[in-house]
Amino acid sequence: MGDRWDRCRALLLAGLLAVGTVAGSGAGAADYSYRTNERDEVVMRLSGPITSIDGATFLAAVRKHEPRIIELEGPGGDMLSAVRIGVIIHERYLRTHAVGKCLSACAYIWISGLKMIADEGVEIANHLPVAIQGASVGRPDDKTIAIFGWYLGKLNISVEMMSAFLDEATGPGVDGNGYFDMLAFAKYWNAPIEMRAPAPAYAAIAP
Repeated sequence: MGDRWDRCRALLLAGLLAVGTVAGSGAGAADYSYRTNERDEVVMRLSGPITSIDGATFLAAVRKHEPRIIELEGPGGDMLSAVRIGVIIHERYLRTHAVGKCLSACAYIWISGLKMIADEGVEIANHLPVAIQGASVGRPDDKTIAIFGWYLGKLNISVEMMSAFLDEATGPGVDGNGYFDMLAFAKYWNAPIEMRAPAPAYAAIAP
């Protein structure tokens, strides 16, 4: 077991220098909706499973609507699309806001925000992306690990913090690819987090 995680750690850190490609699967895209907030900023909501086409779909939506805040909720999904979405958010200095349960790929998108907002009581949970079929399922996927390492480097997360991330994901008594509390870990690394009371519902604007 130790050899497996040492190998994963090496692949993760090597991913800072090189990125592989991962073929996505699934049809359709996540759900997108839009509204304006009290500051007249466009807020985009991304919800549902992230699919293999969502990287391109998200970029087109951002170019069209120019949102400043990305609201998130969903069970996770395609890692490569999540990475593409996260890089788009990071490079445009957008804020992320977890408004519902945000797992796996959703949580990886959430950490890309210039400010990471979370509604009180919302679960934001993550797992090490070493299984192609999700947490605790499937087989290790070296290409996904490489992309994961590159992505955390792209977000300017240090090698030391990546090592702490791996310790959290693979520590004693932890399922090697099970979920852990990403919100608590983000607080640990002093990420720019803001906790909010859940907001009332707003009317959406036309897509």
